[in-house]
Amino acid sequence: MIIRPGLEKWIEHLVPLDPLYVVDTDAKLLEPSVKKFTEEYQKRLRQYVIDDLQRTAFLGQLPDNQFGVCLAYNFFNFKPIPVIERYLTEIFAKLKPGGKLMMTFNDCDNEKAVRLAESYYACYTPGRMVKEIATRIGYEIYFIWNDNVPSTWIELQKPGTLTSLRGGQALAKIVHKT
Repeated sequence: MIIRPGLEKWIEHLVPLDPLYVVDTDAKLLEPSVKKFTEEYQKRLRQYVIDDLQRTAFLGQLPDNQFGVCLAYNFFNFKPIPVIERYLTEIFAKLKPGGKLMMTFNDCDNEKAVRLAESYYACYTPGRMVKEIATRIGYEIYFIWNDNVPSTWIELQKPGTLTSLRGGQALAKIVHKT
């Protein structure tokens, strides 16, 4: 599952994760990433529009214990702590045991990130709070990377061992005909 795939190249590398779910808060935000592919592959993508302003589970339409990987790049940078906590809780339920959430956020334990928050470009999200929330939910912190930039890359893992019932990936590749 990719939350806010946008124009990033991540989606091209995650195509083998069939089925691939792409999720965003508006269908128009999904279009740029979906349009990169042939019409045949576009039909195979699982597209979901979510509303994180509602009080009910906004990922409720997605299956529980389904995902081995969830990627949210440059999405949580613009979400306040309570909304991030809701997402982390809901994604935890969607991940298979051993599944990983890989995400970035505006880490305000870093001075550069605080400047972004003070200029209203990103939300104020201290890394220590994000880590505390994640461990309280049940995630294990697998990896953290910050190269003295505002955003921190963090990989959170649901405890357990990732397994699959799939015998193998489809033996075909979708290519562009010229």
